[in-house]
Amino acid sequence: MRFRTIALSAALTAAAAMFAGAAYADDPMVNTYGNTVVTKDEATGVSSKLMFNQDMSYTGETVDKDGKPVSYSGTWALKDDGKTICLTPTAPANAKEAPTANCSPLMKHAVGDSWKVINDQKQTFDVSIMAGR
Repeated sequence: MRFRTIALSAALTAAAAMFAGAAYADDPMVNTYGNTVVTKDEATGVSSKLMFNQDMSYTGETVDKDGKPVSYSGTWALKDDGKTICLTPTAPANAKEAPTANCSPLMKHAVGDSWKVINDQKQTFDVSIMAGR
């Protein structure tokens, strides 16, 4: 009887792992976790680094109008069945200006990929995913 319990437990664990793996593989953000998304605003030339977490939070680094470093955090959410990502930043208390909330089309990309995206505020960005944080 003990063998059947262990076998059943192993089968359930394997099934759960397969289900979790499939769900994780379907996540269009999976390749961003543990890596860095780099964006460059084509109009201003300002670059930002974004580090996304699976818990739907992120941190970001950019510069303000005076060229001083600004770090911020926020949350992200998927809309339109995962075809759109919306970022809601929380500015630090000492920030002169805060990044604004925005939404952009989303496609799954691999580390090393580069592409262009136009957000809902009509800003165009060059985007890439770099390995590591």
